[in-house]
Amino acid sequence: MPKDNHILFLVPDGVGIKNYLYSEIITHIKHKAKITIWSTLPLEAFEDVKKLHQIEFGYKQIKLQPESVLTRLFREASTYARLKHNAKLKDNPTILMNWRKPNYNLKVKLLYKLAEVLGDYITSNYSRILKFEAKYRRHIPSKIISSYKKDLEGLSPNSIFITHQRVPGIMPICMAAQRLGIKTTTAIFSWDNLPKARLAVKTDDYIVWSQWMQDEMKDYYPEIPQENVLLLGTPQFEFYLDKSRVWSRKEFAEKYGLDNRKKWICFSGDDVTTSPYDQDFLNDVAESLYSKRDQVQIIFRRCPVDFSKRYDEVLDKYSNFIVSIDPLWNIEAETGWTGYFPKYQDINMQINLAYHCEVVVNLGSTMALDFATCNKPCLYLNYNPSADASWSTEKIYNFQHFRSMQTLKPVGWINKKDSILEQVMRVLDSPEDIVPDIQLWKEKLVLHPLNKNSEKIAKAIL
Repeated sequence: MPKDNHILFLVPDGVGIKNYLYSEIITHIKHKAKITIWSTLPLEAFEDVKKLHQIEFGYKQIKLQPESVLTRLFREASTYARLKHNAKLKDNPTILMNWRKPNYNLKVKLLYKLAEVLGDYITSNYSRILKFEAKYRRHIPSKIISSYKKDLEGLSPNSIFITHQRVPGIMPICMAAQRLGIKTTTAIFSWDNLPKARLAVKTDDYIVWSQWMQDEMKDYYPEIPQENVLLLGTPQFEFYLDKSRVWSRKEFAEKYGLDNRKKWICFSGDDVTTSPYDQDFLNDVAESLYSKRDQVQIIFRRCPVDFSKRYDEVLDKYSNFIVSIDPLWNIEAETGWTGYFPKYQDINMQINLAYHCEVVVNLGSTMALDFATCNKPCLYLNYNPSADASWSTEKIYNFQHFRSMQTLKPVGWINKKDSILEQVMRVLDSPEDIVPDIQLWKEKLVLHPLNKNSEKIAKAIL
C-alpha cells in the first residue's frame, strides 16, 4: 500500500455507511491508499465495513461542536433566503415547505423568527445570500477550526470524502482542510436535496447522481464552477446488479414466514414528517386487498428511522395478511438519521424484497428507483386519508424533484382509496402498461451504466 496516499472518509450518519462504505468504492481504493474514518457514530458501526472489505483503517469518533447563536442565525437566515429564492426561481411554492421550524424553546423560536426576517431581506439579491453565507463561515469559532486543523496535520490525508453534504457541523473540518490545501469532496445525499437549500458544507468538488442534478446545481448554486460538479452517479443501486445476493423464492419465504404460493406486494413506509398518515395508507391498502388474500400477501418494510408504534394497530389487525420485515439497522440511539446505522445484511434483505415482490406501494419514496433496478413497478399513493389542511399529497407531489417525471409515466398512481384494488391487480397483470417509462426515468435520475459508479467515484476521491 502506498504510504503517501491517504484518504479520510467523513461519515456523518449511517446512510453514508450503507451507500458508500459497503459499496465497491473501498474495493477500488484499499490497495491504493491508506484509509481513515472520522464519524459521529461509534466504531461498532464500521465493523461490517472491516469484515466486508477485509481491511484495517484508522478511526476517530468525532463530536461535532454546537454552533454559536450568531453562527446559527446567519446560517438559518441564508437557508431561508435560498428557499425563497429557489421557490421563485422554479415557480414552486412547495420548496418553502422545507423550512421546518423546530418546536423548541422560546429562545430558538425567536432565532428562527429573526432568521426569517433577515432571510426576507437578503433573498431579494442573490449576492446578499452569498455574503451572508460567507458571514456565517467567518463566525465559526477559530478555535474549533484550529483544533481540526491540528488533527488533520497529524493525520496528513491527501483527500477527504464526505458521504453527504447536509450536516453543518462538518463545515469547520472543511475550512481546516482548505487552509492545509487538502482536497475535499462531498456527495449530494439524494435526488431531492438540491432545491431544499441543504448544501451545508463548502467543498472543492461535489458528486451528483445525474445530468438532472448537475443542471440543478447550475440553477441553485451558479457560483460553483461546473467543473467542480462531478457527474459520477451514486453506488447505492449497484448492489441490485449482483445476482449472487439473490436468495431463492423458497428461501426468502421460509426466512420471513411468507406464503410462497402468493404474489407479494411491498408497502414501504415513509418517515413521519413526509407521511404523517402512513399508517392509514397501510390500513387502506390492507383493507382493499384483503378480499384477494388467497392470491396476494403484503410485506411491510418501515422507514429505517421510524420504529414508532404508529403502525402497530394495523399490523395487529391484519396479522394474518401483512408480514412486517423490519430494516436491519442499529436503532439504540433515538436520534433519527444521524444516530442510526445499517447492518450489512440489510442490503441483501432489501435486494430480495425488490427481486421477489411484484410491486412496491408508497408515498413518493425513492424505493421506486430501487424496485426499478429490478424492473419492478411502483404505485404512488395520491389521495388524502386525513382532513389535515396543513398536509396533502398534492403538496408532496408538487415537490421539485417530481418534476423530473415531466411527460414520462414511470410510476402508477392510486388517486383514491377505492382504486387501490383495481390498480394493484392491473399492475400485477400488465406492469408495462402502467409504468412504461420506468427505465427512462431511472436513467434520467441516475448515471448509467450503474456498475461503473463506484469505480468513477473512487477515482475522483483518489
